[in-house]
Amino acid sequence: RQMSGRAGRRGFDLLGQVVFLDMAFLKIRSLVASDCPPLTGEFMLSPSMLLRALHEWEIVTLEHDQGNELDREKSEIIRCIAPVFSTPFFRSKQASLETQVAYHTRFSVDLLFKERLLNQNGYTRGLANFASHLFDIEPANFILARLLGKGLLHKYLEREQKRMIKGQRRTHLTVKLTSILAWFLCRKRLPNIVPKDRVPRKKHLPSADSPALPALPPAIAEEVVAYNESVFEHVQELAWTVASTEKIGKDPQQGDMEMPLSGKTFRSGWDPRGEPFDKEKSEFAPKLIKQITRYRSRSPFTAITGDGDEFTCPADLVSSARNLLHLDMNTFPTVAVPMLEAPAGSFEPSNSWMVDFMIHGKIKYLWDDNGIDPTKAYFLINKFKEAVKKASTALGYFAPEDDIVRKTFKLLHDEIDKLMKVKDGTA
Repeated sequence: RQMSGRAGRRGFDLLGQVVFLDMAFLKIRSLVASDCPPLTGEFMLSPSMLLRALHEWEIVTLEHDQGNELDREKSEIIRCIAPVFSTPFFRSKQASLETQVAYHTRFSVDLLFKERLLNQNGYTRGLANFASHLFDIEPANFILARLLGKGLLHKYLEREQKRMIKGQRRTHLTVKLTSILAWFLCRKRLPNIVPKDRVPRKKHLPSADSPALPALPPAIAEEVVAYNESVFEHVQELAWTVASTEKIGKDPQQGDMEMPLSGKTFRSGWDPRGEPFDKEKSEFAPKLIKQITRYRSRSPFTAITGDGDEFTCPADLVSSARNLLHLDMNTFPTVAVPMLEAPAGSFEPSNSWMVDFMIHGKIKYLWDDNGIDPTKAYFLINKFKEAVKKASTALGYFAPEDDIVRKTFKLLHDEIDKLMKVKDGTA
């Protein structure tokens, strides 16, 4: 598959040829007929990427102001960075991607300002270095910066430390911290089904609510809800702003008035024969016009239900936005937001796989309890461990050695690393 993916000359050929030499026909047939693994692009234009770029630019500026020689001129660095935040990486016949990328960058600055990671002059502040260091685990970096900045994580660990019982693994601070981080790092939804042929066991038991992740403490949950609501409102404003640049039905290629399957196009505005009443003399006309729902970012076909530009949930915005907007669920750097409309302040039920692993330390039981096979579990645990290590390293630069959050993060990384090195073949 690696060979077939590279067949042809990059940038020149649309089709490449693969020649199998000295291979059994059954093996060739198996290779050709097998399913291709999913390919997922790693590049994502995000607020964290912009924050990291601004942070690096501050370092370059500081080096320049101190008279140190730079590897490249500042003007050349700007020419290299600017296209990332102004040029779309793919084309669309309907979506106005150039406009959306420009506004996305502008609204990313606003989001960073609201999160108190940038000041009014665009310079980093507060825990911006921490969030920038953890850029690859967005939105966990923003949530952790909030919890650390308001002292909520410290208060939680200090309270749980008083309740810790040495002989009860579930009460240890590393397990308690994992029950918080599991909502942000490598979060998995609840499995659709759990294997029925589970063998009862007397030891190596999972958490009490397995496979459901324990609920967040009220204070932390309230902060996460406030963050999610702020981000969702922010993306709605972005969608409304981009949609305001193009009038509905003005450009036929946008497909605002075209049915997605049949391709049938509907008119925008009144019937070509004219308006059905005289606006100046009719008493009915102003009442009718007044009750018409106004909208800019919502598709006309979903707006006929009476819904305007107030969307109920991320899935509603993604599926109901106009064609000139290119949005997907990755546009929302939110945490455990339900896919469909749900009561305010609720979270999507999540899997307790990492908490369970921290309690019993056995990868093989994650399939029985959480529906995660050993290969995938090992990958997820290692990814979780690396994220904890990054956070621990970042905390080491501004938190004292006796800080309870810093010590617990360090201890959590060491415990995960130790559990993954067990030689008995079960982890």
